[in-house]
Amino acid sequence: LLQYAKELRSPVLVHVLTQKGRGYAPAQQEPRLYHGVGQFDPISGAPLKAAAESFSDVFGTEMLRLAEKNPKLCTITAAMPGGTGLLLFKNMYPQRTFDVGIAEEHAVSMAGGLAKQGMVPVVAIYSTFLQRAYDMILQDVAMLGLHVVFAVDRAGLVGEDGETHHGVFDVGFLRHAPGMKLLCPANLEEQKSMLRWAVRDCNGPVAVRYPRGGDGNYLQSDFVPGQNVYRHASGADVTLITYGTLINNVLSAADLLKDHGVQATVLRLTELSQIDTTHILKNMSETKRIVVVEEIAGGCGIAQELAWLLHQYDKDILVDAIDLGKRYITHGNTNRLYSHYGLDAKSIADLVLEGRKDEE
Repeated sequence: LLQYAKELRSPVLVHVLTQKGRGYAPAQQEPRLYHGVGQFDPISGAPLKAAAESFSDVFGTEMLRLAEKNPKLCTITAAMPGGTGLLLFKNMYPQRTFDVGIAEEHAVSMAGGLAKQGMVPVVAIYSTFLQRAYDMILQDVAMLGLHVVFAVDRAGLVGEDGETHHGVFDVGFLRHAPGMKLLCPANLEEQKSMLRWAVRDCNGPVAVRYPRGGDGNYLQSDFVPGQNVYRHASGADVTLITYGTLINNVLSAADLLKDHGVQATVLRLTELSQIDTTHILKNMSETKRIVVVEEIAGGCGIAQELAWLLHQYDKDILVDAIDLGKRYITHGNTNRLYSHYGLDAKSIADLVLEGRKDEE
């Protein structure tokens, strides 16, 4: 058939029906589990280590709790009920679950329509796929000030999910939308708190962005609506600012800096919609050097705006940025990618130390 199509001297469409996992029995039986895989036994298909509870798992469980108390709560996803953690919700509330297929634009517009009719729609879509619905976020939701909750899964590096799935642009395009609130949990417990507030107490559009995977070492939940700057370490030499689960790497970098006699203040932002410069100025270190660490593509984060805002108060404040740069990120294990692109603890500490040498 392909040979015949090649010989035709006109446009031709070859329609092929594929089967995911074809030729490998475990993948044919459980195709969802093999969408993005870690190490597994090739004979049995079983993973070599049990998966820990993930942000997607917690999202699905918390949605069940919220739906039990709110009959107007519904979910929308774009062919990813399994990946986003909504299978249990789909089974429990089939009439309140809408899988629109691979049509993210339609998913967001539909959410706007449901919100106008008094429903509380939660749109669960991977960060990299939410990009397709940028126009609808702006005009069908944000422009109308509608209460739509965006559960932005796979934000940041995604490891084994691959090059096309890294969610490294969402901070930029979501912060652009007027009225959009953007929340970034540092751990599973904080994700629950943010999701509850987004569903029950927020009035307009709100996004909760969280990564693939689960908890790191930082387990404290600090989220208080209206307060978005938290200080986790105090030091006189440099201020490190970050958000989300990257706080784990930044706190480790601060410990490494101590070994070199450098005392760092560590600030974490829980909301990126508006940057609270007053609290940053109040909590920053005595020196006027700030390093913003972001798991986001260069130019898509908050570093540039933060630098501009702080310079309105003090022209001597120096703001450096550590991010993924203006490039497409390759496939690989997340920790290896952190190291490769300079977002692991050692690389962060090294950059701070190099900056101090330049100042001297």
